Amino acid sequence: MNIECTFGKFKIIKTLADKDELLILSQWDCLVKVFENSRIFLVNKKDAIFGVYTQQNEFLETLSKLIQQIDYRDWDHLHLGADQFFEKHNS
Repeated sequence: MNIECTFGKFKIIKTLADKDELLILSQWDCLVKVFENSRIFLVNKKDAIFGVYTQQNEFLETLSKLIQQIDYRDWDHLHLGADQFFEKHNS
């Protein structure tokens, strides 16, 4: 899922190892607004992409707080998008 708001652009990926764990990717300045900097790690130096692992319930609480902090004039800047994945089934 992709989230774009006044706080930044975030890409949320569900990990394969733990179904309750999410990887959130963004730029450093966006992630430190939301998470402790000690939890954030470098993912791609060239593109300056950082990440943080979180549990789904923590992510939902964080997302709720972000939405509550959005100024009513900035609602036009909030965009939620979902990556589409298709699985081919053999019949």
